Amino acid sequence: MNRGSHLFLVLSALATLAATGTTPIQAADLGGDCCAALEERVGELEATTARKGNRKVSLTISGYVAQEVTWWDDGGESNVYLHGLGPTQATHVKFTGEAKIAPGWTAGYTLRIQNLDDNPFGRNAATGQAMNQFSPDFSQGLNVQMSYWFLQSKELGKVSVGRQADAAKSAAMFTDQSGTQIINNYTFLAGFPQFVIRSGGNLAPPSLTWGQLGFCYSQGVPLGGDCDGLVMNSVRYDTPVFLGFSASASWGEDDDWEIAARYTGVWSGFKVLLGVGYSENTDAGVSVALPSGSKKDTNFFQTGGYIQHLATGLFIHGAFGREDNSNTVLAGGITPPNSHQWYFKGGIRQNWTSLGATIVYADYAQYNDQLGPGALALGATSSTLRRFGGGIAQEIDAVAMTVYLKYQRYDADVAGLSLSVGNLDSAEFISAGGLINF
Repeated sequence: MNRGSHLFLVLSALATLAATGTTPIQAADLGGDCCAALEERVGELEATTARKGNRKVSLTISGYVAQEVTWWDDGGESNVYLHGLGPTQATHVKFTGEAKIAPGWTAGYTLRIQNLDDNPFGRNAATGQAMNQFSPDFSQGLNVQMSYWFLQSKELGKVSVGRQADAAKSAAMFTDQSGTQIINNYTFLAGFPQFVIRSGGNLAPPSLTWGQLGFCYSQGVPLGGDCDGLVMNSVRYDTPVFLGFSASASWGEDDDWEIAARYTGVWSGFKVLLGVGYSENTDAGVSVALPSGSKKDTNFFQTGGYIQHLATGLFIHGAFGREDNSNTVLAGGITPPNSHQWYFKGGIRQNWTSLGATIVYADYAQYNDQLGPGALALGATSSTLRRFGGGIAQEIDAVAMTVYLKYQRYDADVAGLSLSVGNLDSAEFISAGGLINF
C-alpha cells in the first residue's frame, strides 16, 4: 500500500480513537498498549479497504438488489413464491471505470455480474426444470453478463469491444422513465413465462407455457418483447449525442447486425424519449439454441417512446415490435409465423410525500402469433396472448430504494390446438417487492 494510503488509515484510526473518548492523557497512561491498539485498528481498516491495481484508472462499484414475493393463481392451484427478477433486471453488481488519455479522449471498462439464483425467467432445456407450478425455485447461479472495454472521443463517439448490450437492445423499452421500467415492462423478464397453462382446471401439456405464446426466435427464448435484446460478444459504435439525438451500430458473433437511434429532450414542459432499432440475427445458438437442425435468419424491428408532463407528472409509454421469421426454418421444415407485440403504460408520477416520488400506473400488452417450438409442435397455428395489470411504486430517496405492489393477469386464445386441450384458463400474479440501489 502506498504512503498516502497509510497516512489516510492512520488518521482514520486516530479519529476513531478520539471518537471513543481516548484523550492524549489516557493514551499516555496506556503506554505501549496505545500503539498496539492503534496498529490493530490500522490493520482492521486495511482489511476493509477496496484496492485497485492501476491508480490511473478509476473504479466505481454500483448495482442493486431486487426481490419479490408473489402470490399466484393459475386457475387450478394457488401458492406464494419468493424470487428475484429475470436476466438484465436481476440483482447485480457492476464495476466500471475510466481514465483520461488526452483532452477529449478516454478509455474505460465495465464488468457486470448478475445473480440468477432464483430466476423466474430461465429454464433448463435438458430437464425442463423451471420456476412454475412444479417448483418454487430455479437457480442459474452467478452470471457474468457483461465484460467489455471502450475508447471514447467527445467529438467522434465511442467504440466498445467485448460482451455487452448490442446496439438495438431495449431501444423501445428503455424509453420508459416512469420509475417502473425494471419492475414492469413489455418483456417477460419481470414476469412468469415458465408457468404451464391450464385448460378447464387441468394442466395442458408441459410444453404449452405462457412463454410459448410470447416466443422470440431472435434469441430463442420467451421474451415477449425486446426480442433481439441481446448481450453477446460484439463490437459496438455509439455516436456523440447531438441536440438529444444519438445513433448506434453493432456486429455480434455468428452473426448479429444491429442499428438504433435514440432521442431525449424536453419540449414545452414535456419530457420526451424516443427509440427505434432494427436487427438481423442468423445465429441459431444464441441465446438459447433452437431445436437441432434449425436454420435461423430472423429480423426484428422495434420502436417506442415516453412522454411525461413535468408539472402534473402524468405520463404515457408505448412500445411496438415485429419479428420476421420468413427465412427461419425449424426441424421438420416448419417456418414460425411472423409475429408482433405492442404495449401501453399510463399513469402519474408525483412527490406526494417527503419520501420521494410515488408512481401509480396501469398497463396492457398484447403478443400476436409469437408461437414457440413447443406450441407449434402441438399444432398451434395462431395465437393472441394478453397481459394486463397495474401497480403502485414508492421511491424512498434517502436510501435509493423503491418498494412496489403490482398485479398481472394473463389470458390467451390459440387456434389449431387439439380438441383435448380445450379453452385455456387465465392466470393471475400479485407481487410485492423492493429494489435498493448501491
